[in-house]
Amino acid sequence: MTTQDHYASAARRHYDDARYLCKRKRWPNADHHLGFAAECALKSLLLRFTEASMGPKPPKGKQANKPWMPKPTGGVQEYGHLPWSETELAVLATGPLGQHLLTALGDQLSAFANWTEQDRYHHCDHITPETVTALHDATQFILALHESARITGTLEVFHERP
Repeated sequence: MTTQDHYASAARRHYDDARYLCKRKRWPNADHHLGFAAECALKSLLLRFTEASMGPKPPKGKQANKPWMPKPTGGVQEYGHLPWSETELAVLATGPLGQHLLTALGDQLSAFANWTEQDRYHHCDHITPETVTALHDATQFILALHESARITGTLEVFHERP
């Protein structure tokens, strides 16, 4: 099983847990799993359709624990937890397939602008049914894009939500 497959499996597992938690109105934990589901699907897409690698990173050759890409200006750009910064996305957009992935995603990543894995340690009054619904919709879109890419081998741009 490849790293892309592991990320794909984790994306589905986190999404299924998020749906379970949404049905029980467990908003903070649903939010947590939705963010990780999207993040895992995105990492799988990065490894399938861009120059991202899980191989040893220069200059010391340490094994990567998250996808990374070489920066055009030197060094590497790692893709850790969402939300990804403009710098991280700019590096992704430097290659033709990276730009195609960003186009396919449209504005879906904006739903994760305020998401953080650190919320697992907080009270989370700011996580509401409305914020979880927005995150759910974006995650569902990303997972549909990912699943389509796994089946067809291409990045199909969705103009409407599947």
